[in-house]
Amino acid sequence: MDFKTGEYLQLGATNQSYGYQPPVSDKEKTTIWFAEPLKRLKGDEAFIFLMVCFPLLETIIRQELDISDEIDVPFSDNSKPLQWFAEFMTIPAVNAREVWDAFRNGLLHRAMIKNTLSYELTGKSEGRPAKVANGIVTIYVWELRDKVVTKLEQHHKRLWRSGSNYLPKIFAIA
Repeated sequence: MDFKTGEYLQLGATNQSYGYQPPVSDKEKTTIWFAEPLKRLKGDEAFIFLMVCFPLLETIIRQELDISDEIDVPFSDNSKPLQWFAEFMTIPAVNAREVWDAFRNGLLHRAMIKNTLSYELTGKSEGRPAKVANGIVTIYVWELRDKVVTKLEQHHKRLWRSGSNYLPKIFAIA
């Protein structure tokens, strides 16, 4: 079955072209749009995953720390979001800001990790998403992916429930 994915109509707008369709739950949308596609990524698709990972992490941080959509997530030194990120990534808090900036801001603004730190991306498993040792940040990409997917599955009902970021509807196309 094909789907028309991603229609969001503001209050008062209507689209009658698809008739009645059974609703698709937020859990199903989270699975269809995020969890399953992320689980299929492998190998050199790590960069694509990392580009998706950081906005998802920011959404998860907002939910877990109850940060409103109307304000920016504060990633200043010693902030709760930065502490959350350090714990999630299993890296020292002192390195969290530099890692967030190099990865999140580099990938989202330039489509590449900033060269402000030494890093290694690996598909190896170490039982953690990242580590910092000898001045090198190692990201265990697929372990990070699995941990992000677990959080998405855990919080699917609440991640996109705030005022400006609802999940759009999905319609089955006959």
